[in-house]
Amino acid sequence: MADIIRIDLATGAASAAPLTGELAGLGGRGLTSALVAAEVDPACDALGPDNLLVFAAGILAGTSVPNGGRISVGAKSPLTGGIKEANAGGQTARKLANLGARAVAVSGAASELSLIEIDSSGTRVKAAPQLKGLGSYATIEALRAQYGDDATFVCCGPAGEMGAKAAAVITTTPDFLPRTASRGGLGAVMGSKNLKALVINDAGAGRAAVANPAALKAAASGLSEGIRSHPLIGGWEAMGTAMLVNASNAIGSLPTKNFSAGQFDGAEAISGETMLEQQAGRANSQAKHRCMTGCIVNCSQVYTDADGAYVTSGFEYETLGMIGANCGISDLDQVARLDRLCDDLGLDTIETGVALGVAMEGGLLPWGDGAAAHALLAGLTSGDANARLIADGCVATGTSLGVARIPAVKGQGIPAWEPRALKGTGTTYATSPMGADHTCGNIIPGPNMPDYDANVPEGQAQMSQFVQSWFAAVDTLGLCLFASIPALDIPTLPPLLVQAAGAVLGEELSEDYLGALGTKVIMIERDFNRRAGFTAADDRLPAFMTTEPLAPSGNVFDVSEADLDSVFAG
Repeated sequence: MADIIRIDLATGAASAAPLTGELAGLGGRGLTSALVAAEVDPACDALGPDNLLVFAAGILAGTSVPNGGRISVGAKSPLTGGIKEANAGGQTARKLANLGARAVAVSGAASELSLIEIDSSGTRVKAAPQLKGLGSYATIEALRAQYGDDATFVCCGPAGEMGAKAAAVITTTPDFLPRTASRGGLGAVMGSKNLKALVINDAGAGRAAVANPAALKAAASGLSEGIRSHPLIGGWEAMGTAMLVNASNAIGSLPTKNFSAGQFDGAEAISGETMLEQQAGRANSQAKHRCMTGCIVNCSQVYTDADGAYVTSGFEYETLGMIGANCGISDLDQVARLDRLCDDLGLDTIETGVALGVAMEGGLLPWGDGAAAHALLAGLTSGDANARLIADGCVATGTSLGVARIPAVKGQGIPAWEPRALKGTGTTYATSPMGADHTCGNIIPGPNMPDYDANVPEGQAQMSQFVQSWFAAVDTLGLCLFASIPALDIPTLPPLLVQAAGAVLGEELSEDYLGALGTKVIMIERDFNRRAGFTAADDRLPAFMTTEPLAPSGNVFDVSEADLDSVFAG
């Protein structure tokens, strides 16, 4: 049975105990949400000591199931005011599982900047004044020099330390590059607790406990074969999620200049195809890169400049869409440098890109000026007020500048899929307990759904509810989204996921396990938000999207309020 490690930063006390009852059957998002819902007052200050910060490995963490090592981070969000989970790749989940832990729950706040050490000898809180103000890259470098290559690290950047509401939590890959649990400002929750880092070292530990190894091995083998057979895997390996730029632009769903259009004239210049060609001629770049042990998708990359110097890694579609097209920036190198800066500051590139687009509409910056955007953001650590506006998110930015068109739901900026072009995704944005979040249920038309029409309002509520449940279950398993998409298309794969989860937990799970699990998690989250004061009025897109036609389609978001209210109504 997996443990939960509890740390009270106010006292420095740490303890471990087995997860019991319903918690024993949860991991990842399901576990973070269940713990936050049970132990956090929904009315508390998200940046106060009464908030609980939870790091949870998925049910499949540390096993042979491919791409099963995502780590979930959960708390009450300072950005939305509701419950929040964000997840990332890296080594954290695997190492926790190898140490026999599925969750780390951090309460209280330390009196000075601190870090938490977790290894086979136990858990300790230590003062870390030497890390104060360091960027993510310098923090990782300092921790690696001290703790060596058997450890992995979780940290917040300067944005988290200062409580910026778009602050992300940073994790590390096998080769110590940063990955982000970006959404909802959970880096600010970490910073508010005076917690700079976690150091997790599984040297000398065993392997993650599995109740039925033979059943797990069979399921993992079938999942690996099935995932590799999916036609999208080749594109992800070649270009990563950047392959989606041209595809999104073609269907009119690439947000452009603060969501004023769905197509960007400069899309080709920031596309995966252009990145692949450009990087092939640059020294030290890597077209394929794994963010976690056990990855078979290789959707990451290492991006270098014209001189072959490292710039960034994990350069994703969402960053290209929000900092690129949404801000009118068509220079790949400029977007890459902004991505690097956001990672170093510990900022969510989605929220930052939405906020920059709002700032450009408000006249604070010229459209398309990546250098000016970089200079502005770089001022965050020296106390620049406009940089702080951006770091607090698009609602703070738009409110301060008097911008009417603020693309956010529940206070969180809308990601790089235009909801007027993708009405099922828009329904997810509106109704997810997480605020606007594409990972909660993005619905993109394709050959696997020949009868689905993303442009009509009818039927989107039912589609969104199904997909939201699916991805809530996937996040509870700790499975990478890109390994889970093939399971939506290949009927033999979902039973293998159920078999794998049952093998880890030592339970016979029903064939409807995944749908029931996802729905259970979302209902826990919705109940927390209800107790925090959310109503049906919060399950809406910004008003301008219901009245302002999107070029080039002319679409508005016209899914009825009755349909929106029907999602998870029971």
